Amino acid sequence: MQPASTQVPPAKASVQHEGVSRRFLSNTALNYIGQGLILLLTFVTAPYTVHHLGPELFGILALVQVTAGFAGLLNLGIGRALTKYVSELYWTGDFKAINQLFQTAWATCVVAGLVGIALLVGPRDLIGRLFFRGGPEVETVVDFAIYVAAFGLFTSMLLEAISAIPAALQRFGISNAVNVVAGIVRSVGPVVVLALGYSIRAVLVVVLASNLLAVIIFAIVSRQLIPGLNLVPSFSWPAFRKLFSFSLPLLLSALFSLIVARVDRFILAYYMPLAAVTFYTLPYSISEKAAVGIANITSVVFPFTSELHSMGAHEKVQELYLRSTKIMALVTLPITAILLVLPAPILHYWLGPEYAAQGAVTLSLLGATTFLIALSAVPTVSSLGVGNAWMPAAFAFGSSAINVVANLLLIPHYGINGAAFASLLPQALIVPPFVYVVTRMLKCSLWSVFSHGLLRPLLCASVQMAILFAFRGYVTSLLTLGVLCLASVGVYGVLSLFGAITHEERAALFRVRSLGVNES
Repeated sequence: MQPASTQVPPAKASVQHEGVSRRFLSNTALNYIGQGLILLLTFVTAPYTVHHLGPELFGILALVQVTAGFAGLLNLGIGRALTKYVSELYWTGDFKAINQLFQTAWATCVVAGLVGIALLVGPRDLIGRLFFRGGPEVETVVDFAIYVAAFGLFTSMLLEAISAIPAALQRFGISNAVNVVAGIVRSVGPVVVLALGYSIRAVLVVVLASNLLAVIIFAIVSRQLIPGLNLVPSFSWPAFRKLFSFSLPLLLSALFSLIVARVDRFILAYYMPLAAVTFYTLPYSISEKAAVGIANITSVVFPFTSELHSMGAHEKVQELYLRSTKIMALVTLPITAILLVLPAPILHYWLGPEYAAQGAVTLSLLGATTFLIALSAVPTVSSLGVGNAWMPAAFAFGSSAINVVANLLLIPHYGINGAAFASLLPQALIVPPFVYVVTRMLKCSLWSVFSHGLLRPLLCASVQMAILFAFRGYVTSLLTLGVLCLASVGVYGVLSLFGAITHEERAALFRVRSLGVNES
């Protein structure tokens, strides 16, 4: 046992009496600071990378990055299960059990990563013919791109396990610092190598290096957070059964979610020229950055809910559910409003008129999809936190089935707009009943969710949208676009600060020093 001065698991009593708002909002703010920096870097550097590579080569980069997203599937959902159990065990001081669970999860991810490499490298000729069709420039780099995708998938699997430790301990300042470092390499690195005269191969290596760097830093940090944490893979059947009993439905959820979030690019690549993947990926990347904001909240809610539920603090779980629903709506709606009202100006002044002509409708549809995903995010992690992982899996299955059928029917006829509508349709059909079921499971009323969580944010967003509609005719440059967006968000922020959140929540937001205290 470590001395109290150096390692003090949070005591049950302190958590029971600690305000949910302070801890939840401060950790969420830390996530947004980190993601805001990454978003800014992406916005500034993406046009340079896109225009220097061209639509076909950038399409290769997009497919390679999409492939890494399958890590959560091949590692059997172990990373999320590890987060749950570490968050429950840490406050009891059971570091031996934590270490055994981690080593088992680590071994599982290593084995799954090697399987992933084999699955990509073995049939690489077939994969190249199906999804990497293009001109001579594309053909010369396909094999190299598939190798990079394979090793990128492997490092992403390792990242799933090793990043679970700081997340479980709710050390979001640490997590975001590592993510920002990796994000700088991922965003700025391609610009540097392209400016030096290199091409797509160097860009792919830089993207792979950013993942590897994150794994190394997280490994160093995790050993400091957990006494005696052993990074040598070691498999324990009892630990694996415990992890897998929770991760099995997560595995299915990951499979279905990946179908919704990733397969559209491969269906596009199969039916359309490779350039169509680029024209779709760029609007998708904007909406995806908005969805990263969703993850900033859910990554706080999940371990916090798990911890409170393990302590029997059911009223605190309900309070966290209502507060996080409102914060989710507050942070997602202003971005949604901008994407719905200004899709063409965003793409025109960011990337050029061709990209606006191709992707404006796509961006608006994906913006609406992002908001619906946000509505389901807090119910999803709340259900996981109280130990019910099968319910999100069932709804995720329904969403993925609708998504695949819609993509196959719509993409051949409507191209990237068909893919965007295929993303929106399952969310519109599945999210409302899912929110209803989880809310009832947590013994909250739907009226409380609407009145305390959604009504005031929606009213604030309606004012913002009115401003955007009224002044969008004055947007003539990237500067005026930025001014209008910032002004509308500023009005929305003031209305939200004094009309949508409570005095307690305002106090937590203004208590900036608490960010440092939480991470000390």
